Amino acid sequence: MDLFFTDGVLGLDGGVSPEEEDLEPLFYDEAAMVAESVATAERRRVREEERARVVEQQTKERKAKEAYFKRNRKFNPKTGQHYFTRLIFVNPLTFDLNEESPLGPMRYTDRIYNEHEAFRMRNSVNILSVKILSSDVGFPINVYGTVIARDSLDEKCIYLFRRPRDDCQVINSKDDSLILTGPTRGLVLQDAVYFEVDLRIKDDRLRGKKKEHSKGLLMIDGILSNIKVKTEVENNTFVGKLGTVELRYAVVKKAVEATVEIKVVEGYFRGEVAACATNIQDRVVLLDSSTCCVMADNLDVQLSRRVIAVQNKEKLLLTVVNQDDAVPTGCVTQTIEFTPKFNGSDMTEVTCGSVKMLVKVTWSLMV
Repeated sequence: MDLFFTDGVLGLDGGVSPEEEDLEPLFYDEAAMVAESVATAERRRVREEERARVVEQQTKERKAKEAYFKRNRKFNPKTGQHYFTRLIFVNPLTFDLNEESPLGPMRYTDRIYNEHEAFRMRNSVNILSVKILSSDVGFPINVYGTVIARDSLDEKCIYLFRRPRDDCQVINSKDDSLILTGPTRGLVLQDAVYFEVDLRIKDDRLRGKKKEHSKGLLMIDGILSNIKVKTEVENNTFVGKLGTVELRYAVVKKAVEATVEIKVVEGYFRGEVAACATNIQDRVVLLDSSTCCVMADNLDVQLSRRVIAVQNKEKLLLTVVNQDDAVPTGCVTQTIEFTPKFNGSDMTEVTCGSVKMLVKVTWSLMV
């Protein structure tokens, strides 16, 4: 390529190279740049709105939890300590504290298991009794209110005791137990099982005002219970405004759920039904004689409780007591033994004095 002058202007000789011929002219696309700028701004706006929404939701949850803690955290002048009255490890905005657990018993009784599925067994707990050990207003007292259990499956309400003000239970002394109607299914003891106690005293002298006996939260520690070697009866107490409540229970390791059904096939039944395991002799009362009505032929016995947890290597002992005037003692007692299973059911006919009954136990795992 040579240099040359034309009319005093410096130029190049040799034309355009092949590489230069392939170059396309660069144009500024204003519309595309504007569109990209708008899209970027929109993405930024969406991010900022989402960030603001998250911050607003977090603030709302924080304030709700603070209000929830404040509402359910009380001070007990008797013990000099603060305590909670309801389950605290929940989001009050999304968790309904009053919703009952929809899970019932016998959920897996029809499932077939093999020997390698024994790991599905979980620890459980049997509630033996709930008692009012002391009353600052003395005895007898008319008690109503609720005792609720919450386990690891769904943490929803499982009622152990529930009575309105116009259907009180009379407690004559510290030896009387509350007549329990639950749990309605086996309780799974994994991390913990919580119990919300809200018991009140009906006193007509108060002219309709509520009189709180005890309101608080009890807990059975599943992790601590799991490392214990010996199975034994334990208790947990709570000191309330007007007295002390005791919860007696027994942890059951590697448990299966037993659901009991009884039907009268001949004669009349009036009495008591209780259950226990061979390793824990303390009984779970399934039917209290004080609440039992006379059951005639072809009628199901209306058990107040019908579920008990049994260790898979133990035996279930079901004791039936029938009040029978035809015998000198006034009652006849029969004890039936059942071997726990993962699923299915067992049925047997029992003669207890002048009454014949069909006793059915349905087995199931709980998870």
